[in-house]
Amino acid sequence: MSNNSIKHVQFSQVDYIKPPVNPGGSNKLHKELTNEFVSEIISSIQDLQEEISLNFEKSTIPYMPAIVELESKAISKSNRPTAIFNETTCPFFGDVGFSKFLIQATPDGLRNLKAKISGLQGKITLESALSTVKSITKFEPKIQISRNTEAGYYVIRLLRFEDEQVNNQIDSQFEDYLNNFSRQWTKHDSTSIRVYRVRLEESQVHEICESNVFVQSISPSKSISSLECTPEDLLTLPIVLEVPEDDCPVVGIVDTGVSSACGPLAPWLTGQISIVPESDKISEHGTFVAGLISNASLLNGGHSHFPLCQSKVFSIEAIGASGGDFYEILNTLDMAAKNNPHIKVWNLSLGENDPVDLHGISEFGILLDEFQDKHNCLCVVSAGNFQEELRPWPPVNTYEDRISSPGDSVRALTVGSLAHNDGFVSNGKPSSFSRKGPVSNFVQKPEVVHYGGNLLENGSFCDSMAIKSICPNGYETYSVGTSVSTPIISTLAANLFHKIGERATPSLVKGLLIHSANLKGIVPQECKEYLGWGVPADVHDVLSVSDYETTLVFEGIAQKSFEVQKLPFPIPDCLRTGEGKVRGEFFITLVYQPDLDPKKSFEYCQIDVGVGLGKTDGVKFKSMVPLQASTPMNEADLAKSGDKWSPIKVYHKSFPRGTDIENWKLRVSVLNRDGYEAEGVEIPFSIILTIRDIDREQPVYNEMARLMDQYNWEVSDLVVENRIEL
Repeated sequence: MSNNSIKHVQFSQVDYIKPPVNPGGSNKLHKELTNEFVSEIISSIQDLQEEISLNFEKSTIPYMPAIVELESKAISKSNRPTAIFNETTCPFFGDVGFSKFLIQATPDGLRNLKAKISGLQGKITLESALSTVKSITKFEPKIQISRNTEAGYYVIRLLRFEDEQVNNQIDSQFEDYLNNFSRQWTKHDSTSIRVYRVRLEESQVHEICESNVFVQSISPSKSISSLECTPEDLLTLPIVLEVPEDDCPVVGIVDTGVSSACGPLAPWLTGQISIVPESDKISEHGTFVAGLISNASLLNGGHSHFPLCQSKVFSIEAIGASGGDFYEILNTLDMAAKNNPHIKVWNLSLGENDPVDLHGISEFGILLDEFQDKHNCLCVVSAGNFQEELRPWPPVNTYEDRISSPGDSVRALTVGSLAHNDGFVSNGKPSSFSRKGPVSNFVQKPEVVHYGGNLLENGSFCDSMAIKSICPNGYETYSVGTSVSTPIISTLAANLFHKIGERATPSLVKGLLIHSANLKGIVPQECKEYLGWGVPADVHDVLSVSDYETTLVFEGIAQKSFEVQKLPFPIPDCLRTGEGKVRGEFFITLVYQPDLDPKKSFEYCQIDVGVGLGKTDGVKFKSMVPLQASTPMNEADLAKSGDKWSPIKVYHKSFPRGTDIENWKLRVSVLNRDGYEAEGVEIPFSIILTIRDIDREQPVYNEMARLMDQYNWEVSDLVVENRIEL
């Protein structure tokens, strides 16, 4: 591969334009409004009126949450029935999953709502709004009971309304309740959700929900384990590792701890924190993970599957033999990141045993998003291990193998596992234990994979199917799992931050890894929910460009009512045929940081950003490089396919016969959720674009460099370093 650099292109002020606005929306009926349906809705409102009267016996707050479920083909922003559910009745304030929206019910609001629906006949706008509604029901909290029958700590999450004064009243009332019943509790200082850690007996879990209508969910706090199959030690000679270079980057790991008795790893360990009692300490898993972060290639015989890059390790020992408490893990992680701002990547080869559901991001995931925003860092998280049964490839049944928390963190990079040798599944297929996406809002997880091993038909594994690392006594060991593949991605990410320097952002690093994986080969659609966009290359290859292609990085700020564009967009003449058609292959990866609203489970991501590259006549624009996902017709399918609201979008198009486009344009556009005031909100985004000659012969890199210079673009090398020309 040639040693050309990725080019960084700066947008200028003239690239930001304000296009005309299409308000959208219509008054069409989404279904027939029968008398029976209208009567059912009115009856549901009357049930809520009775419920809120009963609630006044427990609470002085005149609010109550309720759920409005919309028809699945009427969930788009333009169809939202705000003509009925608004400040004069019961306004929307959140959601609890796909098509299920929360409304803020009050006695006056319910009375006005009932009157409005009773008198809507002949009023087209109101009839259209009601036709989107499927049902109105009471809100029920999500309850998860600990498998341990003894008293333990639970995480209790309270609902948040738009009115902060009401939220403060809810908190105060709940804390009075806890104090009156002598509960042991602490309140998390999160700014995004209200979470309490409370010690409860199993019998008290339902009692606390029945007494507090504003409880959104309750689940065990100590629910985290390291994701491991038991390592098997090889009693060979002790491993010898080289001493790391001084400027080697550091990866923070949250795990079982790194053994102090492991001599070969000692020079690679920059610091340790432990919150695990001495009697509960185990170090096999954390030591194994640290070995892969520091020396994956050496420990695996220099095999080409494994990257050459290396990282030092900072260890947070947060998981013991009895598991880990995610509340304590987050507090310790926050403290460690505050004291070590140079650590840009945190490895979490851990998770819950149960899969996440599609009704919302988990509390751990939400708080991990907040952590990453606060510290401007990237968490690399395991997709989780599915161990209920052996899953063949292709799958023959429907399995409960969705990703586990906190792998649903939107800001994080979630990692699955690929088999590197034949076994129960074939080489190159998803490991039978690797969990799949998507997560809430149908966001693609995992985004990438790496090699995490394979199993035998009886569910065991041997050294030829496993990944090798180091055990606490300094000898070679081997294991399998997504916790094995994850640290390999972590060291890649840390080295990208290190190589790029101050210009590096979590979005850019994520984008480069995903883009690299996609360039290596398009993942078949049937594998995507397990493999994401594939296996990234080593750091040198991620950052290098061949002569027959060009890779450009565009970074900017997207805003409501504005588009960002590069017009005209140059295409190298060497890609044009004798007829003037463009014959080439285009790869685009977009990663952006939308505002996140934890009040909205399914609509967690508040901004949708899209990028297009295609033809323009100066007025109209048509993108010619589509998303890799299909493009269905309705809002529900758009979300499910990843075409909408997902903060990572990947586009690809090859034109083997050429496409007849003279004038090209690159465009970035923004859409916001209903009820979200996006005016003035700035959304950072990173675009990685590769244009490649299909035959891999033409001098695309040099021609594009000359064209960008002719267009007076502000261009520089993404990585600035001293290059030695041979």
